[in-house]
Amino acid sequence: MTTPAPRVEATRYEVSLFPQDHDARRHFTITIEWRGPDSWAVLDGPYCLGRDGEWEYEPLPSSRDDEWRAAHRFDLATAQELAKKAAPYLVVNGRTALEIYRQRPPQHVGGNAEDCPACHGTNLPYPFICPGPTPAPSAEDPTP
Repeated sequence: MTTPAPRVEATRYEVSLFPQDHDARRHFTITIEWRGPDSWAVLDGPYCLGRDGEWEYEPLPSSRDDEWRAAHRFDLATAQELAKKAAPYLVVNGRTALEIYRQRPPQHVGGNAEDCPACHGTNLPYPFICPGPTPAPSAEDPTP
């Protein structure tokens, strides 16, 4: 008897404004998950996007009637378009993904590293001093 070949299938996609290695991605990511043949759900955690553009708590499978499924299930292309449109507007702690994406990266301020937004969360060596802003070269600077 022959052994069947293992199958590799995509059943989940992630949609985010942020690259995979960005800290904000874990909070600002929509998933698209397979729910059956040509049936995909657009999710933000336990919330499911409906055709009306509203997020609704996804009930247990036994509580999903045909009307609910018709309003919250899509073909893959539609699910991807809806997720891409919704991704910039995900809200966490009162701020959208787009607001976080557009904010400038924290800048070093100098002094105590614990007071510096750019040093926050890093493991600087003792004496824990922020390297400070990089000064602009002056016209009198003799370095080539």
